Amino acid sequence: MTTHWSVVDDFSLADTAPDRAEAALARLCRDYWPPLYRFVRQRGYSRDDARDLTQGFFAYLLEKKIYSAPDRSKGRYRTFLLFVLKRYLNADRAYHSRQKRGGSEMMIHFDSDQFNELAGTANSPLAIAAPLDEERYFEWNWAAALVGRAMEALSAEYKSGPRARVFARLRPFLTGGVGLPTHEETAAQLGVSEEALRSHLCRMRARYRALLRAEVLRTVPKEKDIDEELRYLCRVLIAQS
Repeated sequence: MTTHWSVVDDFSLADTAPDRAEAALARLCRDYWPPLYRFVRQRGYSRDDARDLTQGFFAYLLEKKIYSAPDRSKGRYRTFLLFVLKRYLNADRAYHSRQKRGGSEMMIHFDSDQFNELAGTANSPLAIAAPLDEERYFEWNWAAALVGRAMEALSAEYKSGPRARVFARLRPFLTGGVGLPTHEETAAQLGVSEEALRSHLCRMRARYRALLRAEVLRTVPKEKDIDEELRYLCRVLIAQS
């Protein structure tokens, strides 16, 4: 299983293994783009501006090699990225403010002292334990994106034939919510017994949990951290609902 830390390590192979480094970039963008983009949108930027800023942020991460800065034994990698993004947005706003006043200075984000401060602050327990409202929003988007990827993977396994119909009927039982049909109604719709329905649902839930754990594993430093992270993500999703 490829974790985000091993993806970060692959960036160092740009000179010797460019294909692997490019794949690492694609992976990092795929996982982090949605919540980071939505965070920028939450700041009031238009879709186009948010897209450009998010793209520029990833380019900045690569150019300055900031992706490899945090201590992987502390905090969450997404917390580090969010901290850097906030500094990036502040610097971008300051730059454009200077431009309006007639300034022509280039945007400078961090010197070495600021960078050391950034790495330490982003990994502090306070940054995780007591997030601001916009940070809670970011965490919710992160959790929703992760759950969505697990559901997409499960959907791909049921994409054809009778399995697709079974998945469509049973998916609401995985995602939860109000107004769910009864097992009896769903079994009748599928033309199976309630016992067969429960068997399908049991297998589907088990597979969904396995896929979700696999997604979480890629985002934590060690396998032993999976359960704690899952509990945290559940709290985030429940608190926002």
